Amino acid sequence: MGTSQPPAALSSPSRVLESLSPTPVLSRLDGPVVQVRDPVLQGVDPSSAAWAAVSDLDPTTLGPEGYALRIRATPEGGGEAVLAASGEVGLFRARTTFEALLTTAGSRALPALSIRDEPALPWRGTIEGFYGAPWSHGERLEHLRFLARHKLNSYAYAPKDDPYHRERWREPYPAADLALLAELVEAARAYRVRFTYTIAPGLSMVYSSPAERALLFAKAQQLWDVGVRSFALLFDDIPPHLQHEEDRAAFGSEKGDTGAAHGAVCAAFAEGFLAPRGGERLVMCPTEYAGVETSAYRRRLAETLPADTLVWWTGSDVVVGSVTRAEIDAAAAAFDRDLLLWDNFPVNDFDPTRLFLGPLVGRSTDLAGSRLAGVSANPMVQASASQFALATVADWAWNPSAYDPAGSATRGVRAVAEPLADALRPLVRAASAWPPSADRAPHVSAELPGALAGDPGAIERLRDALGGLAGLPDAAKGVHGALVDQLRPWLSAAAREAAVALEALDLSSEGSPISAEDRARLTARLDAAASGAHDVLRTMLGDFTRSVLGLAPAGPAEAPDPSTAFRPPLD
Repeated sequence: MGTSQPPAALSSPSRVLESLSPTPVLSRLDGPVVQVRDPVLQGVDPSSAAWAAVSDLDPTTLGPEGYALRIRATPEGGGEAVLAASGEVGLFRARTTFEALLTTAGSRALPALSIRDEPALPWRGTIEGFYGAPWSHGERLEHLRFLARHKLNSYAYAPKDDPYHRERWREPYPAADLALLAELVEAARAYRVRFTYTIAPGLSMVYSSPAERALLFAKAQQLWDVGVRSFALLFDDIPPHLQHEEDRAAFGSEKGDTGAAHGAVCAAFAEGFLAPRGGERLVMCPTEYAGVETSAYRRRLAETLPADTLVWWTGSDVVVGSVTRAEIDAAAAAFDRDLLLWDNFPVNDFDPTRLFLGPLVGRSTDLAGSRLAGVSANPMVQASASQFALATVADWAWNPSAYDPAGSATRGVRAVAEPLADALRPLVRAASAWPPSADRAPHVSAELPGALAGDPGAIERLRDALGGLAGLPDAAKGVHGALVDQLRPWLSAAAREAAVALEALDLSSEGSPISAEDRARLTARLDAAASGAHDVLRTMLGDFTRSVLGLAPAGPAEAPDPSTAFRPPLD
């Protein structure tokens, strides 16, 4: 293929830059399309030819994940890719970007361009921390691959229903289970993802007991021996008061006593286990993980917790629509520690009838100089379906100042669902609401009043939207794979809900009284759609149909409370 004319995929050369996700901090087009040849010129040494070729991009000031990338014409004709970084991880990120450029172009024909890029947040990733069935081993391996593709660098293993992580934390893993964890650790290392093993001893631990602490160390040693170097101690969703007489004697029984105990256990673990072995910075999740106020618990925790500990915090509440800079600053002051945002997005354990497939919204882009060190997004039970939303978390965490939710969502759908991106878009659009209380589908709800009033434009727009939902099962017919198989129950639910609403719309549009036979049939279909275990627009479309039938709206279903759903009872 010659280089004088761009191939069809590059009729707009800027498209290769616009398609990158996350959005690079600095990028520009430098010239016409060239045919990039092997080998790629790359280096991490300031004296290397790669560094010299990008010296104007100032690689000397790049952080550990930063990189410079250049596509340029060569004197011999054709083109050359140059990748430079200050270390191996940065070079890995550069290769990820280069591969993404080639994928978008569909060939090695790329425009001459320059990129200088590095992340805003040093800790960017996920925490498998939901209640319900844990992910399978295969899903976790695929998730690690996904993280690498989107330049996310951390995965925290914290499945609430792994008994050896929580209820049976004292017990070592059986050999078969340990072998699977070892494979995850090795895969994470290959993908340049930090694997953090979390232990949640708070349901039963006697915090002051040397024997209990020894058991904690022994459990961690088993994980250390298979390559884990990052650990976290979790004290979330446990009784708020000390349960053992020995602990009350050691830490008192005043307000905040558990904070002192949790900080003391963290200190013992950091000083007695991590420090002698050269482990990474300790992470912990407090019992009071939500909110921004000072409290006795947080004051006592700060008295005993090692100063360099990272604290997981969920925002002003357990599940939030927004996280502001003022909230970050207030929470950091309350804990007097650097924070990791445990973002309960797009988690659905509090309402497993729903999916959350839309983009991250409402998160501050004013992060420079804050004590927010990063984000750990808590995904849905559906690992593959979570990727729609997690791709946008990756965009925000890498380059918050350039983050555009709508654009990020478009790129995410394309990256996750190709070649079915267009076919699945009606479901994604109808399941993109965040926070969970938001209007699920404004493009549908906005047309309902007009359609009921007989507005021809509203009727036509509503018919188009409902038709897209009703056709979802056919769009995925005969297609199998992790993503489609996870989405299929909601594809069917959306189709059922939309089909009933379409029939109601047809009857309403006729302008004549609805017959008893039609009324009975539609009521039966409405009842059947309302009884399913999967919900897309059930209440919205059901109330539309009830209005057509002259029935009272069902009203909003009682929303599950994310602060209590799936939690064990507290004493």
